Amino acid sequence: MKVFQLVLLLLCFSCSKADKKLNNLKVNFNDTINISKETGEKKSFHKLEKLFCIGDFDGDGKRDTIFQHNFSKLKKEEIENAPDPVKNEWEDIIKWFTKQDSDVYLAFNKTNQDTLHLGTAQGLYCLLNIGDINFDSKDEIAFVVDYLDFSNLNSCKIYSLCNGKWVELKQFNINESAFDFTSTNMMSSDIKNYLEKKDNKWFYKDNLQNESEMQLLKLSKCP
Repeated sequence: MKVFQLVLLLLCFSCSKADKKLNNLKVNFNDTINISKETGEKKSFHKLEKLFCIGDFDGDGKRDTIFQHNFSKLKKEEIENAPDPVKNEWEDIIKWFTKQDSDVYLAFNKTNQDTLHLGTAQGLYCLLNIGDINFDSKDEIAFVVDYLDFSNLNSCKIYSLCNGKWVELKQFNINESAFDFTSTNMMSSDIKNYLEKKDNKWFYKDNLQNESEMQLLKLSKCP
């Protein structure tokens, strides 16, 4: 009888523990919980931020819009939701995007324009229209890719549409800590301490150089 009571007590304890575990599982309605069929592992997903940029990037005098995309070459579809970096291990996020064979790219809102492919990444930290810096009647764009690595060292890339193709005109080093206090939608107007607009002119600073002051941003024309 005592053995039976002991077994019953253990069963009750096990059920109570399981119930408590389920009750403590809090789900944000903006997130989804994905359970792997192979491992039973739970991942908390969130909606990916997709940035956009407005300006005259092809020099036709009309307003263009450039949109950020993240495409899964595995599933042949746009990635709308991905593991939340706040609620998942970074290593697991890297594996997930790698398995998806993701491709971050920038595309126009109209046809017959070049698409800029940036490779496997989580997304972009920022996407800025910095205006016509090299005086060729086209706006340039600046952006920082959110790569799937373990380093805070990164770079800001500046591109222009040259003869119908995206061409990199400049690249300089930054530290990702510049984005630690940006808003959740990352629609910032500059990169604090690295790319800032003052008196209608853009200034920049390379993280790996020893300049104490920011330098005036100058860009060559399309090659």
